[in-house]
Amino acid sequence: MSASALLAEEAALPADKLKSNFLWFALSFAVNHGVVTTPLVLSTSVLGGDAGYIGNAVLNIFTMIGSFFLGAPITAAFGPLGGVLFGMFNYCLYAGLFTVAAYIGRDGTKEITDQEVLSQVILFSLGSALGGIAAGVLWTAQGAYFNKTVDLLYAQAERGDRRETITSHLAGRFATLYLACEVLAKLLWSLLEHFEVTGWVIALTFTAIGAVALLFQTTSLKLRGPLVTVDCCQKAKVAAALWLDPVLWLISGINLTFGFSAAFMNGYVNKTYTGAQLGNSAVTGLAALTALSAGVLSQVFGAISTKSGKGPIVILGSLSFLGIPFCFFALKCCENWNWWLIVLYLLQGSGRAVYESTNKGIFADLFKTNAPGAFANQILQVTGAFAACFFLSSILKGETLAWIALVLSLVTPFGYLAAVALRKAQAAREEDSDTDDDDDNGDGGSSVDHDDDEEGDEGEEDSDDQKPSPSVLGILATEERCRSSQAALSETPRRNGAV
Repeated sequence: MSASALLAEEAALPADKLKSNFLWFALSFAVNHGVVTTPLVLSTSVLGGDAGYIGNAVLNIFTMIGSFFLGAPITAAFGPLGGVLFGMFNYCLYAGLFTVAAYIGRDGTKEITDQEVLSQVILFSLGSALGGIAAGVLWTAQGAYFNKTVDLLYAQAERGDRRETITSHLAGRFATLYLACEVLAKLLWSLLEHFEVTGWVIALTFTAIGAVALLFQTTSLKLRGPLVTVDCCQKAKVAAALWLDPVLWLISGINLTFGFSAAFMNGYVNKTYTGAQLGNSAVTGLAALTALSAGVLSQVFGAISTKSGKGPIVILGSLSFLGIPFCFFALKCCENWNWWLIVLYLLQGSGRAVYESTNKGIFADLFKTNAPGAFANQILQVTGAFAACFFLSSILKGETLAWIALVLSLVTPFGYLAAVALRKAQAAREEDSDTDDDDDNGDGGSSVDHDDDEEGDEGEEDSDDQKPSPSVLGILATEERCRSSQAALSETPRRNGAV
């Protein structure tokens, strides 16, 4: 069947079928993602030595590689659904290799040996590389599938319906399923651990569930993406174009703080305190609490920011992240804290809520003309912070890691305020430049008219006195430009990040 015939067939799909298909697509995606990404939380407490730290660092490095260099080309070559299936398949390989790594040396009769730790490092690092590539491709393809569904629904929408309404509706459905499956997967692992099911058996079960979700996903509609040739380096080029803009680095605080704090919690805290004091079942249970609190608070913070602005929410998020190292230094956390460790996970959930919602809105607000490049850099900052913390966790002491998290959380609000002030100053300079240009145009026009009048009949001089002066012409032109700019800004849809 030709490409035009396939496109015509897609356009003829009923709206109800498109909506039900998207729910099926989102559910399969969420189940797979929820069960196969659990090793990120458990690896440091389940695997021996530094295998978990090293594997998680590798995961984030390859996430950057997959997102910047492989996501768009694979999605263009195999279509949005093909890209999603590629990512889900590699996610299953990631979970499967974690299962094998968890099985090594865990016969219950002896301590794990250095050779077995090395085997775990190799297996889990290989799996993490595949998982990172999977994540980079998966989210690119998911976005393409989402946009294609929105386009088809919007084409059938009644006159007067807004595209943003359809986008918000589908994004809300996807976010709900995604969050629910993440929380349920962690709670299920915690429950099985409570009943003393062996860790590698649980990991194998989760891998099987992820594989079933992959099979279910193959039944989703094979919607076609745009037929374009993709430069594999284009996303990296777009991101690099913003590196000289100081605003990009001034607003990096929440990204760096969230990435470092999340890695600090998933690595050092889970292994040193939560797993040791409460067991691995508590690790997944408290991780589920973090995700749940983040989902609830992101809605609350989003509603507040529409009235108070984003500044107070950024400060609140920074204070949430600051609370974690504060517990270490001021409250002497965390020996014998036991279930009081829940405080750390709630603070992490509050900070994550700001990252998931308000932070993405800040990037959209401050980079209206290059949102793709801004969000590519946002991914780079977060995954870079994750990787750095996991690598450093195998070298530095917990107190040093806590100091780094404390410093990052302290500078975040000041960086945001400086970025906003810089953007306002840049806008003011541009406005002054426009005014000067308009004045120059007014003066030039007047001189031309004056020269023409001198060449004409001298009796026409009286009519020149009735023309607007050059300064008036400049003011009128400037006012018209301002009105046009305000109208354009008012029509620009406001973007606010969702989970």
